[in-house]
Amino acid sequence: MSESSLQNENGSITSPADAGEATAGRTKLAAMYDRYQEHALTTPFEVVGFWSAIALPFLYLPLLLSGISTQGELLTFIGLLALNVAALLAGHGHKSE
Repeated sequence: MSESSLQNENGSITSPADAGEATAGRTKLAAMYDRYQEHALTTPFEVVGFWSAIALPFLYLPLLLSGISTQGELLTFIGLLALNVAALLAGHGHKSE
């Protein structure tokens, strides 16, 4: 391996310029995340996401207990499940300090 190339975590060889770009990308992503965390609108979204993630399973529990027999019930269940995943993602940072 020459001095002008580096080996990254997965074993592939990259140039120092590529390694610098990756580091710059991670730094930019970290700065964007910090700015997101400081924004005043993120707290209400986290609160709503957190409590929605707790409440949504109570809505699809009756579907599971009665059985999913029609296509409409299946689509409703999948939609509620997707909404629950989105709420989990939105509310994962609530009260994490």
